[in-house]
Amino acid sequence: MIINVRTPLAASGVAQPLSGSIYEFVTEPSLIEIGIAADATGVLAAINSGPDTILEADSPVSVKLINVLPVYPDDFFSDEAMPNDRLSVKLRDTSGAPRVVMTQLRITPL
Repeated sequence: MIINVRTPLAASGVAQPLSGSIYEFVTEPSLIEIGIAADATGVLAAINSGPDTILEADSPVSVKLINVLPVYPDDFFSDEAMPNDRLSVKLRDTSGAPRVVMTQLRITPL
């Protein structure tokens, strides 16, 4: 299953694109792959899957054109997740200008 999320990120703002989504919590053992691409530099991210830190806080994300999805597999991070693991993607803008961030979530049951 592939889920695409477009997140308008306010200037110097923060966002959690999976928060409140039906895909925020894993329902069965799965391979989780998360890709992130921003429209310009200055966007930092952190990715967690349950207790696992996949991308350490304040790591820079890949830069693409506006509304361009992350490139598979270059812009993706993966983890094996168990039922009830929470998928968390935290985005933060440091550029002082509004940004558009594209997040793609790929879920493959094991």
